[in-house]
Amino acid sequence: MKSKELLFELIHSLTKSEKRFVKLNAQLHGGNKVYLKLLDAIMKQKEYNEEELKSVFDGEDFTKQFSVAKNYLQNFILKQLRQYHSGLKVNIECKNLLIDIEILFWKGQYKLAEKLIAKTEKIANKYELFLILEELNYWNERIHSALLKLDQSGVKNTTEKHQNNLSKYQNIIDYNELRNEVQLLIKESETIRDKSELKRYQKLINHPLLKDMNNAQSFYAKYSYFVLNGVINSVVGNVNEAKRYQNNLLKYIEGNKQFIEENIILYTAVIHNLIKEALIENDFERFDVYLDTLKKLDLKMPHEKANVFSKLCLFELRYYIQHNQLEKAKYFIENTVKEYTGLNSILNKQHEYLLNYQTTLVYFLLGDNHGALKWINKLINEPSKNLRVDIRCRAYMLNIIIHFERENMELIPYLVKTTLNYLRSIKTLRKTDEFFITMFNSIPLASNKRELVRFLTQKKVEISKIKSKSIMVEESDYLDWMESKIQNTSVSAIVAQRI
Repeated sequence: MKSKELLFELIHSLTKSEKRFVKLNAQLHGGNKVYLKLLDAIMKQKEYNEEELKSVFDGEDFTKQFSVAKNYLQNFILKQLRQYHSGLKVNIECKNLLIDIEILFWKGQYKLAEKLIAKTEKIANKYELFLILEELNYWNERIHSALLKLDQSGVKNTTEKHQNNLSKYQNIIDYNELRNEVQLLIKESETIRDKSELKRYQKLINHPLLKDMNNAQSFYAKYSYFVLNGVINSVVGNVNEAKRYQNNLLKYIEGNKQFIEENIILYTAVIHNLIKEALIENDFERFDVYLDTLKKLDLKMPHEKANVFSKLCLFELRYYIQHNQLEKAKYFIENTVKEYTGLNSILNKQHEYLLNYQTTLVYFLLGDNHGALKWINKLINEPSKNLRVDIRCRAYMLNIIIHFERENMELIPYLVKTTLNYLRSIKTLRKTDEFFITMFNSIPLASNKRELVRFLTQKKVEISKIKSKSIMVEESDYLDWMESKIQNTSVSAIVAQRI
């Protein structure tokens, strides 16, 4: 997005109530209201067109310094949003109180400043806002110094507060660094591809911060402790341990509801993992309960809505695929999933990627290869090459099959070559993968059913003899597809739940 379009995006992100608040406050300001006209003009545009705006305001003095006018309007909107959302989050409320405290300090209103410090400190302690507490400590120290109230006990108390705040905040940073390390591993793939990856996960399991919960000094640190242990144990196959950590995390976070109110994303992440687990275990009663929990959440801001919206789409669509309710899945895609394009810029990239894969799969299983091709191109053309390589591998394989079904045979050799190169580049190519992929270099046309059946029958025997300890795309996926072609059945015979 070009920088000149940022104002356009900001204006079009405003809700009706936010627009009303901005305009109402603008009316209360004196002076030239030309920026209000600019606001209305940009609101009417479906795509940003600066030349059109300049022609609309031809003759107005501000067009000579158009960038200055836009900057003024942007700052005005941000100022109004700060006021409108001043009570949205406790963190925002505390930061506004810090501004008041600093202003009062410079005005010499020390007693009132101290009163606000005490009020803010009480809130910040409840929500473990250690950086806010540290700044409050700083201003309290400044006031005592200005009033010549510093003494030995006061200095000692201040020092202890400094050490406590910084120690607990550093502890959160340490856990965050671990989370980043795990996220980078999972971003590449949710499956362990070789021994070196297994060693990395095992090393993380034995990390001191994850071995003993007593090392976690705050809510956010304990939250990370449960999340990391749950995720890592799930990846390495310790299913029962993973479930134990997930269930303990749910109890822990529901016992600290103030943190859910402050950052609902923490809660949705927990529910996400529990829904995923219920779906894997075919526990659809539990699945419905957790999905309903997500649907009933009170979401206020676009970031929260995008986070939950993508989760809901992801799981509901997967449910339909797993139950072979493909027409329902298609209806859901065309009436719900397509809405995510309106939130595209703030959607979780991994969720979007998985959603595109599931949508591709629905059209493919329905035999709509044209629709499948449209969606799979979103996966193949994704610029981030290390985003969920397990899904990208499946997408490359599926892309070959879709083009084969459409009899785009001139593309097949190129697709075979690029797929093999990709799997080699990420060190996931196995003998079974290579056999299945290269098979398409000599496969008969899909329309030549007799020859195709003879060819696939022979290849199915050969592929069954290949021994491979680890494969990126499960062997049964190959065999199911081959069997469906041999039996002349619908391609929906592929095991859909392996996503």
